[in-house]
Amino acid sequence: MKYSRRHRCHYMVYDAEFGGVPVRIFLVRRTRHGQWNGLITTNTRLEFLDAWRIYSKRWTIEVVFKDCKQHLMLGKCQSTNFATQIAATSICAIQFNLLSMAKRFMDYETIGGLFREISKETLKQSVAQQLWGKVQEMLTAVAEVCGLADEDLYDIIINKTEQVENMFATFNLKRAC
Repeated sequence: MKYSRRHRCHYMVYDAEFGGVPVRIFLVRRTRHGQWNGLITTNTRLEFLDAWRIYSKRWTIEVVFKDCKQHLMLGKCQSTNFATQIAATSICAIQFNLLSMAKRFMDYETIGGLFREISKETLKQSVAQQLWGKVQEMLTAVAEVCGLADEDLYDIIINKTEQVENMFATFNLKRAC
């Protein structure tokens, strides 16, 4: 067991074979009685400090992806167009960079809270939500023309289907079933 003053941790290095592949295993713990964590690599010439440096960079990248997926909807774009997918990913990266910079200047707020606040403003409604909004606008206009309250029109459509069919027959419209 060795101690790294630079990273203030204890570590051990083991060379082993895993599934016929030579590997180097680093076991690391931050305090004398803390839990051991393991790093494994197929580069058997890698030293502990280099492995630690690579792992810390990769861990930072993993945290960025987790935050972007959780708070900025990375990967939620349902478009089949490649350019749209690239644009959605680029916008997410730009948002993350701007929010990270804002966090540096406003250090008192957690980054998760900042993500939630900003993402509410930037999220667009889904197609279904937009369609439902248009249906509601249309029903409000129909209720106005008929001299009804919106709620009364909804009640007629939902609970009184015979009256709706009669309305369609009156206007010579065929109802699609």
